[in-house]
Amino acid sequence: MSRFTLRSLFASAKLYRCPGCVMVSKQTYCSSYGENDKVIPNLVNRNPRNMEMLRLAHKPQGWQLEDSSRKYWYKLVMEHSRRHTIGRVVHHTGTTVVSASTQEWAIKQHLYSTSDVSAAHNIGRILADRCLKSGIAEVYTELDHYEETSEKVRTFLSAIRDGGVVMEEPEFIYERMVDMSIYKKAVVPWQVTEEEALIDSPSSDTPTPA
Repeated sequence: MSRFTLRSLFASAKLYRCPGCVMVSKQTYCSSYGENDKVIPNLVNRNPRNMEMLRLAHKPQGWQLEDSSRKYWYKLVMEHSRRHTIGRVVHHTGTTVVSASTQEWAIKQHLYSTSDVSAAHNIGRILADRCLKSGIAEVYTELDHYEETSEKVRTFLSAIRDGGVVMEEPEFIYERMVDMSIYKKAVVPWQVTEEEALIDSPSSDTPTPA
């Protein structure tokens, strides 16, 4: 709801006054209500991920020929070495939102090894629980390319899915033009055929001399 809508609703609410209402600085409040019952006409969005959760935030497009895609809000990353296993959810700005690692003593003390398949399974299970508690239910990942070749990655992704996190992000809701008749899909030059180029060219509208 926009700021102007709230103001119009608040203005219309002044027409219905109860006997206990008082006027304070051109605003009507009911004296029978408490301090928390007052309607604030201006609201400030303090959640930085609110637009992403509403599917209204734009995703960075990047380049089509890039090896790693940038079209995501949150990306699932797994790092494993000879000593530790780390799972992270990275925002498209580069900051880590949620992470779980065998370097944490609360996790390490319950594991026989910090670099085996069991460690990858537990890191995925803990990371999925932390993602859901943080409000992240869908993530983008490129680890599915290594799911068939790596047992650790396959176990890690299986634990993430069992935890309730979806491995695919939905598309953002973008505003289309009102007049759909003038809406034309943007294409790249190498996808335009010769017939379409001749039809769209200005010289095709001029009559040829007899």
